[in-house]
Amino acid sequence: MQEALIQIVLYTIKENYHTEKDFYSSQLSISQENWQRWKEGEISLKPKDEQSIINLFTDYEWMLVQKVIRNATFFPEVEMHPVEEYLGIKFHVAKKWVNSGAAELAFQQDNEKETINQHRKKNSTILKIEMNYDFWSYKDCIELSLPGIIQQQIETEKQDLLEWFKENIEDHYTV
Repeated sequence: MQEALIQIVLYTIKENYHTEKDFYSSQLSISQENWQRWKEGEISLKPKDEQSIINLFTDYEWMLVQKVIRNATFFPEVEMHPVEEYLGIKFHVAKKWVNSGAAELAFQQDNEKETINQHRKKNSTILKIEMNYDFWSYKDCIELSLPGIIQQQIETEKQDLLEWFKENIEDHYTV
């Protein structure tokens, strides 16, 4: 098993769940021992549990994860810092999409993901950046986790989300 994958998955779980236990017990229904063994590369997960890991990411993000894993096998600096590499490329692509003028930005609504439950963090908000290619069912999405107060500030000040992103995202999403 790739250490890069494990590090990125653990970071993403930490970003979205209160604890690892909240994730593996609610999404994977496996024991702490098996979770630990998976993290150490001793066991594989069942296909449905692997899918739960993949579901932590959007399709586009999962593609980026795969590229980082591949690059970690070739480049020692990526192998040593896969999370930073993943977040860096994810943020870089998100900014490119927004700056192109073709992206759509929106805060994720609570009912958009069926995985949102009592185990998910509620003090953060998800900013969805989507690229629609005007071809049925082909849309790419990157999700950035931001402090929940950001959404409240934008809505209270009635500031345009695109304007806020271009002016402030560097301050709130650092790699």
